[in-house]
Amino acid sequence: MLDSTVRPPQLSDYGALIRRQWWLVALAVLLGLAGGVWYTSTQPLVYRSTTEVLVTPTGVDDDAVSASSRTRAEINLDTEAQLLTSTAVVARAADTLGLDSSVEDLADRVRVTVPPNTEVLSIAFTANTASVAQEGANAFAVAYLTNRGEAAKAEIATRQQSRQAQVLPLTESLRAVTDSLVGLAPGSAARAVAEAQVQSLSSQIAVLTAEVNALASTPLTPGRIITEATLPSRPSSPVVPVNLAGGAMLGFLLGCVLALHRQRSDRRLRSAEEVTRVTGLSVLVTIPESSEVWLADPTSAAGRGYVRLRNVLTARVAPDARIILIAGIDADGSEVADNLAATLARTGAEVVLVSTHAGSATAQRLGLARRWAGLSEVLGGQATTSAALQVPPGLETLRVLIPGQDPQRAADLLETEAAANLLSGLRRSARYVILEAPPASSSAQAQTLAALADIALVVIRARTTSANDVDDAIEQFTAVRTPLIGSVLVPPGRRQQRRWGRWAIPSPSRQSSDPPSSNIAALPENATQPLAVPIERPNRSGDGLPHQTKRSKQGSGPRRTQTPAAGDGNAGRGSVSRSAR
Repeated sequence: MLDSTVRPPQLSDYGALIRRQWWLVALAVLLGLAGGVWYTSTQPLVYRSTTEVLVTPTGVDDDAVSASSRTRAEINLDTEAQLLTSTAVVARAADTLGLDSSVEDLADRVRVTVPPNTEVLSIAFTANTASVAQEGANAFAVAYLTNRGEAAKAEIATRQQSRQAQVLPLTESLRAVTDSLVGLAPGSAARAVAEAQVQSLSSQIAVLTAEVNALASTPLTPGRIITEATLPSRPSSPVVPVNLAGGAMLGFLLGCVLALHRQRSDRRLRSAEEVTRVTGLSVLVTIPESSEVWLADPTSAAGRGYVRLRNVLTARVAPDARIILIAGIDADGSEVADNLAATLARTGAEVVLVSTHAGSATAQRLGLARRWAGLSEVLGGQATTSAALQVPPGLETLRVLIPGQDPQRAADLLETEAAANLLSGLRRSARYVILEAPPASSSAQAQTLAALADIALVVIRARTTSANDVDDAIEQFTAVRTPLIGSVLVPPGRRQQRRWGRWAIPSPSRQSSDPPSSNIAALPENATQPLAVPIERPNRSGDGLPHQTKRSKQGSGPRRTQTPAAGDGNAGRGSVSRSAR
């Protein structure tokens, strides 16, 4: 069933992507760190020394403020910081250091900062050696203070000259007025005016003279160095932690880009949410990892997953939908088919499981005889359906039809009308018919069987199945108009040669041709018919297929049913019962 409510990728999806591609991201981070190390090794060593200068009023400003009767203004440290890198200060520092560098180059090696809420300039000077860095910082501090002091002296001298220039005309005017008093009569109005002028001029001259004297005695305080430049113990650049952190960050970003690119090119599906988001196919159940090699224990996590799958199917499948096709996408899906058939049989429903290809491990998983008549013999007319069906131990209502002695011939005969007739008969005899098909990506047989089935279910292996193969399987089933109700997500396939406890499943390509028990006679190489006729009981379902009632006393292995029928080549043969462990 295709899900039309597919949500767009979220941030958590990208986090999962990075976790899946962690090795690629880690490699990119290591490359970034290596790049940071290389960059650090190519950079020249740079030493930095810092000195701090307290900026105080020079005294000239105080005189100007007092002369204009205004309150004292604060020092603009931003302006002072700009003055520290002025041409005059840089040239004076260069002379002190004895360097031939240009003014611009030397100014670029100085950094001036102003700590908040202070009247301090922090002067940092960089050089290739620690001693030059220390000397440069001190030289700039001294050059700045000297330049500021000389500027204050020049300002005082200018003000003194200005006041002296004002005193000279006043003195001449006073001399002229004083001389005019000699010819004026005492008590006359003219004399009174002249005396007033003398007093005014004398007062102005006194004030100017006092200002000149005050300027001459004004103390100059351009500031002072409060922190001497020290000799750097290690270079300030390159900063190894910063370079390594920057390289690691760039490597991480590069790794994320590469992981995203690799994810786009590698469309393997890894989670149920990703299956639905990428392909639109709903996941009915996710089977957890399990160490069981036979049928899953119903009480285990995997067994509970198959019970959930059974419940979903019985709830969604229509009562008249009896034939269920289960096909892997790029690997064998027999494990799901076998466990689903067993889970349905445990409810008491009559279930027939049909395994159609040689790669299936159904016979081993269910403990059936492998050298026994199966699908190839039934479709070829060498055996009846009832003779080829086997009943696994402990599952009374489950009957299994294995591929038979010639699976390739069975695959060819599935294209004929005999396959449709076989499934038609099984539909009447059982509530569910489970068709286990070969992988859809490597064979067209899955599509052929889908045309004969009522519904289809695909098996997706996490981290193995590609979204492209899932899309192709959807197109195959859609082309034959078989409803695809969803998928089952299973963990990555186990190595079948791996042993669990005392049991081991051999690889299908290396299966032994021997029967699982010495109590079962081997089928001769040229035999085309089964060699046993098991015990029958009356058929309660009216489907024409006999049921079995009891096991052989020789063991608790699988049972087989066979009914001689006219024209099937088995009439007149004696009945022999045998069972396998």
